Amino acid sequence: MANTFYIVRHGQTNWNILGKTQGHGNSDLTDQGINQAKELANDIVKYPIDFIYSSDLGRAVQTAEILGSKLDINVKKTEALREMGFGVWEGRLIKEIKEKYADIYTTWRNQPHLVNIPQGETLHVIKERVDNFINELNNQYENKHIMLVTHSVTVRVMLLSFLGSSMENIYRIKQDNTALNIVEFRDYGPVVIKMNDTSHITNHVKINNSALE
Repeated sequence: MANTFYIVRHGQTNWNILGKTQGHGNSDLTDQGINQAKELANDIVKYPIDFIYSSDLGRAVQTAEILGSKLDINVKKTEALREMGFGVWEGRLIKEIKEKYADIYTTWRNQPHLVNIPQGETLHVIKERVDNFINELNNQYENKHIMLVTHSVTVRVMLLSFLGSSMENIYRIKQDNTALNIVEFRDYGPVVIKMNDTSHITNHVKINNSALE
């Protein structure tokens, strides 16, 4: 096994700026998001990346292709790295969600591991999906450096799973746009080497209106 994973959240999107919930819905990268991905690409060349896997959702693919172009690596797209499906919340502002789905939103904020959004997915579904995918990669590769380009909730679920922590702790991990996380798999299990690293971004702007953070 002994693979090393470089896990990246996609760049800033138009819906990130507006505070709209994305999930399986999609929004293109902003100019800032493109710049974030380019800055990460310039920084990531110091790592010996062998493969790049990306969520098949557009914002992740757009980010991954910027990284892949710099590293001269073809991007492999997969549904396994998709964001959590937010069902009827997708495309909605946090204010709308609070007004129309107050009880469910309260659960999402206070007991996220118990939330059940109409037509959406649960955190446990995401955990099973990403755990299976990581296991597949570890069975397929030995001593490889693998980049995974994905989404905010998905990254946090991965990290909680690596740490053996409950999904109720989803808000205890921060993931900014194009944040880099590095996880090494060793004989005794995964070790988190780096988390939410945005040192590559020269003009880091905090977004305060996200429905997920």
